[in-house]
Formats: sequence, C-alpha cells, structure tokens
Amino acid sequence: MLKSVFLSNRFPLVSFLLIVMLGSPFISAQAQDEPPVQHLVMPGDTWMALSLRYGVPDTILRRQLPHLNRWREPVIGDVIEIPGAQPERTGRLIRSFAGGTWSTAVVEGLNPWAVALSNGIEHPYRPLLGRPLVVPSEQILREFPPGFVSLDLSHLPGKAGEGMAFRAQINRSTLSGRATLGTETGSMFVNLEQNRLIGLLATGAFFRPFAPELTIQIDGEPLWVQPWRFEDKEWTFNQITLTGEAANISQEAIREERARLFELWAIQTPNPQWRTAVSEPVNSYLSYSSFYGARRSYNGGPYSSYHEGLDFAAYGGTPVFAPVSGTIVLAETLYVRGGAVIIDHGLGIYSGYYHMSEVLVEAGTYIEAGTTIGAVGTTGLSTGNHLHWDLLVNGIWVDPGAFRERDMACWLLDGWGTPCQVN
Repeated sequence: MLKSVFLSNRFPLVSFLLIVMLGSPFISAQAQDEPPVQHLVMPGDTWMALSLRYGVPDTILRRQLPHLNRWREPVIGDVIEIPGAQPERTGRLIRSFAGGTWSTAVVEGLNPWAVALSNGIEHPYRPLLGRPLVVPSEQILREFPPGFVSLDLSHLPGKAGEGMAFRAQINRSTLSGRATLGTETGSMFVNLEQNRLIGLLATGAFFRPFAPELTIQIDGEPLWVQPWRFEDKEWTFNQITLTGEAANISQEAIREERARLFELWAIQTPNPQWRTAVSEPVNSYLSYSSFYGARRSYNGGPYSSYHEGLDFAAYGGTPVFAPVSGTIVLAETLYVRGGAVIIDHGLGIYSGYYHMSEVLVEAGTYIEAGTTIGAVGTTGLSTGNHLHWDLLVNGIWVDPGAFRERDMACWLLDGWGTPCQVN
C-alpha cells in the first residue's frame, strides 16, 4: 500500500525531490482550479520572498518570467502571475546567522523551538546552510537589504527625467552605504534620531526606458539588487533661433559656467532644509513657454540637447519667489544664465532661477518659502522675458514641475520622520 502511494520504497530520494519541488499533490490539484494571483511586484518581492509568501516553489514562479540571467529578481512595477497560490503568509524574512536557528532566535529575542517549528525545521541546532528564516510578524513578507525594516519607492513605475527616491525604516545604530540605478550613482542619508533613511536618485531626460537594477550596499555587506521598471515620457520639440547678443555667446563660455556650477552642485548638505511642499516660483505668468526635457534645435541644427528646466513666460519685473526654503549659495549675474539665484535645499537637491532682471537676495542667506528673490527679465542667453526654473538631484537636472506635482518634498520629509508643514 505504501509503495502505491509514495512510488516508493525503491525510490525514496526521487519521491522526496518531487514533493519538495512540486509541493503536496493534493494542494497542487486543488490550486489548479483557482485562477493565478495577479501580483504587482514591489520592493522586496524577491523570488524567495514570493515563494515563502504564497507557498509556491520559486522554480515554478521563475517560469512565469524566463530570463537569460537566472539570478535576476522580479522587476519592480511589473505584474506577474502566481499559479497555485496558497493563503498569504506574513512574517519578517531574515538571512540566518552562521550558528543556525538558535543564534538567529536569540538575536531576535524569540523562542528557538518556536522559530524552528514555524519554519519546518526539526531542531533549532540543525545547520541551516544559508536557508532563510521567517520570524513572526504581521507585516507583508518581503526581503529587504540588511538593516532595513521597510523600503518604499517614490515612483511605480519609474519615469525618465524625474527626481526619484526611496525611503526606509532601519533598525541599526549606524548605517552607511551607496545606491546605484543602472549606471547612475545615487546618494543615501540617515536620520539616526528617527531610524530613517532616504535615498536620492535621478535620471536625465535622455534616460531610455528599460528595467535598470536598483542596487543598495550597506556597510560592505552583500548587495541587495532588484530591477525597477522605467517608462519613457512624451517630450516636446523646440526650434530656437538665436540672434544678436544671444547668438554670439561662445560654447567655451557655456562650458566654463557649467564647470563652475557643477562644483557647487556637487556639495551635499546632509539634512533637508525645507519644511513645506513646493509651490511655483511665479504667481502671475502668461504660460509655460518651454517644458523640461523639450528636445531643442538651435538655428536649424539637430535636436542634440534638451531643455533643463521649466520656463514661465511673464512680464518683465514680475516678482519671483522661493518655492521652498533653503540656503542661497549663488546670487549674481552670470554670462549665460543672466540674473541668477541658486538655492541649496539639502540632501543634494538644488534649484535655480535664471534670466532675472534683478537679484534681491545674497549668497549665504537662509530663506523661507515665499521670500522674494528677484524679478522676471531677459538677461543672459534669452530670447524674451521669462523665468527659467530648474532642479537638480545629485547633479542631474530633473523635471521641477513633476517634482512639485508628485509632492516629492513632503514624501521625502515623511520618510525622514519630519511632518510636512502647510504653506
């Protein structure tokens, strides 16, 4: 009788492998009658975490998204099917310590026997050989970087040309590391008083849509890597004719001015200097005369560059206000950008206001949101009265309008553990 049920006394190893790989035949048959679960991949939804959460072997899950890289995790922002999903399991997934279940349970302050039993391990002293453990918790079962309790992304999916970020709750007294998105380097800042971490990322308007890997390395420990789906945006096209003084500005002058400003933008103040949401820098304007990311052709040439900010067409002399608080780091007339003010908002975020007819603030001054900083003009490389407003994250120009519309300022403050005040 036992032979007919288990296939088996003659082939015990084969039977064991089939049960491990395919699960219980009774559960599998029942699961075949249920439609697959449609799952939106979030940060921490690794194959291992999804397997433990839904009770489906990761070998079956990986078949849903075959890839040449067998170690590639599910792409954040994609929707995948979970065939044969069981009732969702909650808990906190951790990598086991060298000593096994016992040492892991002691560090976590849990009963070693209870941890072993809940993970299907017959004895807490049995070596785990790299096997992960799930400890009791009501949170959704996901796999985060070492030292992270939670991890959220600002965009799902990501968008080319926008300032993006991740925020995390951490459980370590000290934490340092680095983040990368594909070939772009991000930055991370820690608020130890609140046990919070913020990661700042940016992509330029020429960033192509695909699924770059978000990589987080903490204190030299093993990397946490997961692809992140990015979508392109629709861009406008501008044909610009430069005449008179604007046409005579040399490329060498443009390069020299940029080099000086990039040295300034490379400085990262380690704390946010703002306390409110971002508003527009001009209260009274005629229209948006040019959008961020607009592909630009000058005097009939190729579309080889893009507009690095958002332009407001307005009458000359219209007041310009600081849309959010920060420290003035530049207030002067530049050769290309004309009357210019640059504000450091902290965490490597800078905003710029250019072509103004007058500058009303001084470098080194901390200003509140709503402070008048200048007036609209047409100085420098300009073809008419307007204000050019730009925003940089980690030295990369991003869309200031999208940053404001997504309420990124308050999203970041919330991740920092600071309430966002009402303007």
